[in-house]
Amino acid sequence: MLNDYLGSINSFTYNGRNSLDFGLMVESKEFVYGSAAPKVETVYVPGYGTLILNNKVDELDNEEHEDIDIKFNCHVLPEDAQDLHILARKIYSWLYGDIGFKKLQDSYEPNYYRMAYVRQAASVEDVAAALAGHITITFTARAYKRATIGERVIAITETPGKIYNMEAYTSKPIVYIYAYGDVVLYFNQRQISINDIVGTITLDSETLRAYRGDENCNNKLVSQVFPRLVPGMNTISWTGNVIRIEIIPRWVTL
Repeated sequence: MLNDYLGSINSFTYNGRNSLDFGLMVESKEFVYGSAAPKVETVYVPGYGTLILNNKVDELDNEEHEDIDIKFNCHVLPEDAQDLHILARKIYSWLYGDIGFKKLQDSYEPNYYRMAYVRQAASVEDVAAALAGHITITFTARAYKRATIGERVIAITETPGKIYNMEAYTSKPIVYIYAYGDVVLYFNQRQISINDIVGTITLDSETLRAYRGDENCNNKLVSQVFPRLVPGMNTISWTGNVIRIEIIPRWVTL
């Protein structure tokens, strides 16, 4: 019965820990299905008027959007002889102990997650005082959320291979290439030429890095072009001595 009850409670998971681990039950979430504001940079050109600048690093990239604030309104599940100050220290360490963008997932959208961090200033005393009643935890998150299914590895052993992007936005995959010598990859019409592969090389389209273990291999790329997976069907092919490629697609949506 208790497991059924806990399973029906809304919660969120941040940096690998669930809010219920700290007795925090989510009563409501703000910005469940809201929309992020696009980043717009303009310049005035005499004779033409105001123009919107395109700041894309890659022509296939999605439009940039502002970070969003996501608020979880919580209260503490009652527990006998609970010391709220000790609990506050645990919560404070969890939320503020390692500031940076971490994985944030909640029970409202279990098939997606965002990269987020806690921005508002607070002390242990602030947290302890809030726990006596209700506490609101505000995260600043990236506008684009990521599909959990997009973290699965897709292996392609024959050319051409196909991958279907069911989201409406371009993703920046990580691609593991198992090959020897010079190889040319084709993601749709995009050509990626790589020289002198020795067993394996990894292309990370988010960080724009090519590497093999700890070795930086960006110098093996003929041009600094990285894979993109556009909405709909994507065809992947290659020339050269390729054994297989593995792709983590990283599907995204607003």
